[in-house]
Amino acid sequence: MKYKIKTDSYIRKGVLTLFTLMSIVTNLSSPAFSESSKGIEQIKIVTPEWNNQTNRDGSGLFFDILKQVFAPHDISMAFDLVPWKRAQSLVNAGSSDAMLCVWAQHAREEGQITPRYPLFIEHTAVIYKKEKIHPWNGISSLDQRSAIWLTGYDYHHFDQFKNITFLRYGEVDSHDKAWLQLNLGRYDVYIDALIDLDLYIRKNDVDMQLYNKKILWAERAFVAFSPSERSKTLARIYDEQIQVLFRSGQLARIYQKWDITFYPEYWQE
Repeated sequence: MKYKIKTDSYIRKGVLTLFTLMSIVTNLSSPAFSESSKGIEQIKIVTPEWNNQTNRDGSGLFFDILKQVFAPHDISMAFDLVPWKRAQSLVNAGSSDAMLCVWAQHAREEGQITPRYPLFIEHTAVIYKKEKIHPWNGISSLDQRSAIWLTGYDYHHFDQFKNITFLRYGEVDSHDKAWLQLNLGRYDVYIDALIDLDLYIRKNDVDMQLYNKKILWAERAFVAFSPSERSKTLARIYDEQIQVLFRSGQLARIYQKWDITFYPEYWQE
């Protein structure tokens, strides 16, 4: 499946409007811009490693966006690749500044700070062998099914599944292991982020004639900051600069670079 960027008439690929360019120059030259970071020199990110999103070499969609968000304030980005639950613990304890791709509800439950604008629009999907479920009748088709997902994702606690009783569920620490469990028939379905399913399918040339893949829902996913005054400053900078990237068309180009669908309506003011 090849992603294509979704654009509207107000985005002009590779072109800055004169108004936006003047705004950026004005902001960069103003004392308030240079002082607004309050002496913060580095933001420390903790996150699982996600292919093409948070790569081990520091590249990827999310890392590219954050570098461009904080660079105008001379804030560098450091990161550690850790499992999801470890990332939550580090951010909640204030040992790290932020974790990535967190839904607002989950951030609130953890006492984390989220900015106004998302980092990503995450579609949750399910994949299963065609003979396992027929016909497909939406989320209700998952009732009384066994499911596998990645450790820490805790789909069984999600509101979207409040009317679903999983026959049983399992957690594994990698996409490879989840696919293996599905292929061996040990679980009926595998639930994950659509982007990760699609990347795995493309990378491993999965024969999709054997499977069905269904999108369950879409959710805004945020940079979730630790509960601190420092984080409030970082969240404010994020909101200001993500809008600069959006209005200039640069945010759309970053998504296009990584061949991931961009939904501009979620960043409109």
